[in-house]
Amino acid sequence: MRDLHTLGGSLAAPKKRKPVGQPGRARWRKLLFGCGGALPVLLSACGQTDLSSLTLYESRDLSAASSQILLLTNQIRRQGLTCQGVGYPPSPALLEDKTLSAAAQHRAEDLALTGDFSHTPADGKTYSYWLSRVHFFVEFPAAVATGENLGMAVNVQEVMNAWKDSTFGHCEAQFTGIYLRSGDRAVMPGFSRIGLGEAIGANGNHYWVAMFAG
Repeated sequence: MRDLHTLGGSLAAPKKRKPVGQPGRARWRKLLFGCGGALPVLLSACGQTDLSSLTLYESRDLSAASSQILLLTNQIRRQGLTCQGVGYPPSPALLEDKTLSAAAQHRAEDLALTGDFSHTPADGKTYSYWLSRVHFFVEFPAAVATGENLGMAVNVQEVMNAWKDSTFGHCEAQFTGIYLRSGDRAVMPGFSRIGLGEAIGANGNHYWVAMFAG
């Protein structure tokens, strides 16, 4: 079964957590749909996050599967893509950001632990929470746009296809030079950085997280 989500939002000192199905090497509008085992579930969200006075940010290398997603994402961006019937020209490649990847991996592990596949999980640990925990905003001198795509899929190709075919903002955020702001779907200048994480829950679900920054 595949699931997907896209979102954006705000942020707190790193705290080590027990990894859940952790694939990588650590270094320190809400949408939900699905049918049988074929359709994806997606979440996508984007917005603005204020800076905090933070230091000592984490970093993380990508897993092999996440590296493949980054490669495929930038191949698509170089070619241009049609999202929701709108053709978009080629876009600059997204830069891998290891601190974003640290936050994305924490997010994926939390999804695997709780199974709460939502941009607003009951434990309050949104993507902005994890950006805060890894002190991502120490890298930036001012407020920056941020966002996330979530997916639940069996492999890289399935989650990539689901994000590309999404009608809820996942495609634009990840593969074009714009993103659709959560809520009013206003067209905003696109992201320049990406971080990726993945984890497998005890129930066997494979969770994928892409986090973005302007």
